[in-house]
Amino acid sequence: MKHPICFLSMAIILMTGCVHEAPLTTEHTIAIDPALLGLWEPIPSEAKGDGDEDRMVIMRWSDTEYLVQIPLGAEGDFFRAYPVEIGGHSLIQAEFVGNYGRGLYPPDETLFPIISYEVVEGILIASSLNPEVVDDQTIDSELLRETFLENKDRQDLFNPPAHFRRVEYK
Repeated sequence: MKHPICFLSMAIILMTGCVHEAPLTTEHTIAIDPALLGLWEPIPSEAKGDGDEDRMVIMRWSDTEYLVQIPLGAEGDFFRAYPVEIGGHSLIQAEFVGNYGRGLYPPDETLFPIISYEVVEGILIASSLNPEVVDDQTIDSELLRETFLENKDRQDLFNPPAHFRRVEYK
């Protein structure tokens, strides 16, 4: 791992997974899923910190892209993320765009987390790509796609999931 990310676990992040230096795909033509929009916090039993430390916000960037910050606050990383489909999997491909401390668009650090997700009964279940199955040192998009497709049916393609619930404002 080149970057300590907790994204979707959108982490997008997601959180304990694979972050590549090349995107799985650069195409982003699939409409965003409105069910992902909002402020999310880990289910209490999975929280690692307190307050905003584990929260993430997912906002609409465009019809086909999200803007994600995780964790919230000055230490949070920002991602441009978009839905992709490959090998029968619906995924979120994120692109690290920066944070307050390191600045935006760092020239030496373009990172692409790949996240599997679903929303079930209001719970966001997110899993990052397992680097032991798809090497996180892969820096070529074509090789990354080939490796993903070769392993698309493996039970361990993704890390164990993180669970989030939506934070409701009153």
